[in-house]
Amino acid sequence: MYLKNKNILFINTGGGLGDALNCLPIINCINKYFKPKDLYYYSVDLDNYWFETKLKEFKPKILKTVKVFPKYFGFRDFHKKISQNLINNFNFDQFDLIIDNQTRFKTALIYKKIPHKYYITPCLNYTLSNPLYFMSQNKNFNLRIFNYLSKVLSKRIRPNYNLKIPKEFMSAANKLMPNNKRYIGFSITVGHPTRKKEFNIDEIIKVANFYSKNFIPTFFIEKKYEKLKKLIKKKVPKSFFPEEKISTKYQKPMIVTALGSLTKFNISVDNGISHMLSFSGVKNYIFYSENSEKFKPINKLSIVYDCKKNNKKIDELKAEEIIEFLKKY
Repeated sequence: MYLKNKNILFINTGGGLGDALNCLPIINCINKYFKPKDLYYYSVDLDNYWFETKLKEFKPKILKTVKVFPKYFGFRDFHKKISQNLINNFNFDQFDLIIDNQTRFKTALIYKKIPHKYYITPCLNYTLSNPLYFMSQNKNFNLRIFNYLSKVLSKRIRPNYNLKIPKEFMSAANKLMPNNKRYIGFSITVGHPTRKKEFNIDEIIKVANFYSKNFIPTFFIEKKYEKLKKLIKKKVPKSFFPEEKISTKYQKPMIVTALGSLTKFNISVDNGISHMLSFSGVKNYIFYSENSEKFKPINKLSIVYDCKKNNKKIDELKAEEIIEFLKKY
């Protein structure tokens, strides 16, 4: 089947920037093994179209973002009446392959109505898929597709996080972080402050000061967190905020990946930046409050601490516990 798939649709129902980056290894895998003429990408991202905007530098050349599906497509009951006709927006009669990464039954039935030849979904342990292989779905967002594609293609497929960072971004990063100094990266903020996914600031400041004996604590924090940055600057004398010195031209997620590649290692909570850093080629310690099995990057350089599994709350972790984990791995 993989030799005849010219038009492939990949559906990612995660709408955030981090969700888009998290599925990039799957997109790269589809390109490598199926070699489609066109790879169409649909995401329930509320018209953010990440690979056309903030993540343009991460976008595979063959990728085409689908903008003609209705908002929240797949999550409204009336969509089942229109999904079949959506093919009229394309210059072919059916997709050769649709890969739907979500597990909601009603949504899968809506996506399956889009005309296609083959359809793969982990929903109901892949029983809605064609070709059909009987297997249990993996908890991880990426592995549940990779494992099934391994069956389809009769070869073991693993996520590939290798990324060629554009020269101009690498050059900008090197100017900010010259190699005659050593750095450790920190990403400690989340997009949804109502969720308990952040460290206690006093404890992470202790961690930064501990490592500042031999490294420059480098914080990847957006400009809007001025109050937090002032606190860190006051209590971590050697702290460095590279994004304050970056020209507007390079104020994009790719610069975080470039900067992250110049550190000894990075420490992050569960956020979009942790996914940017997963492509840096440097060891990244990611602290999850929960659900690490579902969303964690699947590469050897991503070392995960799941607070729920360790019967801890992330905002109650002591600096000593964080440092002990870093030293252990």
